[in-house]
Amino acid sequence: AGHAQHTAGIKGLLTLKEKHPVHIQLVEMRRQDATGEPLSLVLEVGEDMTFGKEFHLERPDFFYLITQVGEHGDKYISQHICYIRPGHTLELHYSETDEYSFAPETDRMTDPANKLLFESDLFYHRLNRTAWENPPKDVESCQTILRQWQTYYTESLQKCTVNNAEVKAFAKIQAYERYLSLLYRLPLIEEQNNAGRINVPETYYTLPFDASEFFDDERAMLFASSVSHLRNYLNTLNGFRPYARLTLEQIEQNVKLLRKNVSNRAMSDKTLESMLEIYLSGYRMRESYETDKAYFGKLADHLSSKEQRDRLCTRFVYLRYTAVGASAPDATLKNEQGQSVTLKQFKGRYVYIDLWASWCIPCRKEIPFLQKLEKEYEGKNIAFVSISLDKKSSTWKNTLETLQMHGHQLFGGESTLTEQLNVTSIPHFLLYDPDGKLFLYKAPVPSSEQIRPLLDKLLSQ
Repeated sequence: AGHAQHTAGIKGLLTLKEKHPVHIQLVEMRRQDATGEPLSLVLEVGEDMTFGKEFHLERPDFFYLITQVGEHGDKYISQHICYIRPGHTLELHYSETDEYSFAPETDRMTDPANKLLFESDLFYHRLNRTAWENPPKDVESCQTILRQWQTYYTESLQKCTVNNAEVKAFAKIQAYERYLSLLYRLPLIEEQNNAGRINVPETYYTLPFDASEFFDDERAMLFASSVSHLRNYLNTLNGFRPYARLTLEQIEQNVKLLRKNVSNRAMSDKTLESMLEIYLSGYRMRESYETDKAYFGKLADHLSSKEQRDRLCTRFVYLRYTAVGASAPDATLKNEQGQSVTLKQFKGRYVYIDLWASWCIPCRKEIPFLQKLEKEYEGKNIAFVSISLDKKSSTWKNTLETLQMHGHQLFGGESTLTEQLNVTSIPHFLLYDPDGKLFLYKAPVPSSEQIRPLLDKLLSQ
């Protein structure tokens, strides 16, 4: 009996027109400031397309249920939020709704709490999909979609028979989160389709609910998008565009509003941290670096955590490594034999560095071009160095063997190299001169037409 009190389950059946590989995962929703890994379970799908799993659960919790049908380029994914509690098994029946989607049949659900959550999910996804297939052409069209969502969640919450106060409170916060998602994203759909930008007046961003109801509620921290929404909310209050890349002066204006309008310190800190990280990711070295560094530190002082303040300020100091003429970072890497290697050991030659990872498809596509380039310039005053950013050295070594990679192969997964070089996306190629000074922060990729003329010119000097 004691075991049953802490055992939860999920089971179901998928009805598909054609048989495809199916992957189902249950992932615990965690606050953005939570430490440790969330509970994550893989649900095995049998030949008869049934699935099920029992697991230990101490208390009721919200989970993402992620179901993928198909593989690689031919796949579609269904993601829903569900509420699972000890001593209860959630039962689901999936069926295809059209060629590109499938969903649980909510009319067969007997659990009111999950019926509310799943029906809300499905209505939102239909609304979102319609908006992408028929992009709103003006502000009025955006507002029509927003009103549809507002009407739906207001009526569904009024009519629901859920007695669980936690689920009802969560559903309300989720409804606000989705309203904000639509509010900030709808005007951008036309722009993303290269069809021009919708002229949005400030009045468009007026919320039909008190913003503090969402941003000050601890449940908002369960949604990864809540920090982005708060940034956009502050931006629009200050007259900036949503998703705009801000200057330090503009960030300071947002900080003043943040302190005034948001009492949830965890949300406030996470939002300021994200604004500073976005600023760091787009920073390019300039003469005002020292002044900018001091200003950045002043803004970071608003964070509660000394660890976070120090981490961000250290990253700003690292920006000096991204300036042309800067020495290479003093990072220690490992080669295949486990021996320590530093970039300074290549001094005296030009050094063309490839930052990559096994999971990065664009990175892997560049590898054959890089190997060809290395062969062409063999014996010349240039070293080609590939640095893996994989988390596990075993993954890196397996990829080296699979792709038959040769030359200077180093493992940087345990180093601070990406932070020191402010690398936010890969593949990323850098070029250092024989004095060990940075020549190009973003060098041409091996498959480009620019790389050979560049190297020929440098090596002929």
